[in-house]
Amino acid sequence: MTAIDDFFADLERRGHEPMLRRLSATVRWDILDGDRIDHRLVRIEHGDVMVAASDEPADCVIIAERAVCDDVVSGRTSALAALLRGAAAIDGDFELMVLAQRLLPRTPGASGGRAVVAAEGRPS
Repeated sequence: MTAIDDFFADLERRGHEPMLRRLSATVRWDILDGDRIDHRLVRIEHGDVMVAASDEPADCVIIAERAVCDDVVSGRTSALAALLRGAAAIDGDFELMVLAQRLLPRTPGASGGRAVVAAEGRPS
């Protein structure tokens, strides 16, 4: 399994993200790999997270090469940084991409609310 496979399998196992409890949306990752495109659809329903290999329409589509996706899901770079440097593209609701970053590992040295939620059970 790859880091990308591991990330989406872990996301499915987690099943719920408290910081997204007010969100109902779909985010699709289009992972470019040569002539192939792998699709991962993340459906968020009031914080409940489901993952499927699907190319169905989504509210937000994140498009990037496999190496970039690998760096993002491994925490080596953020999705926003990849977007700003032109290594990734967004189709649809940009705000959802920003919110979806809450599902991703933090980059080294970054601070965030996930640790607070895990420790206290609520966002700060």
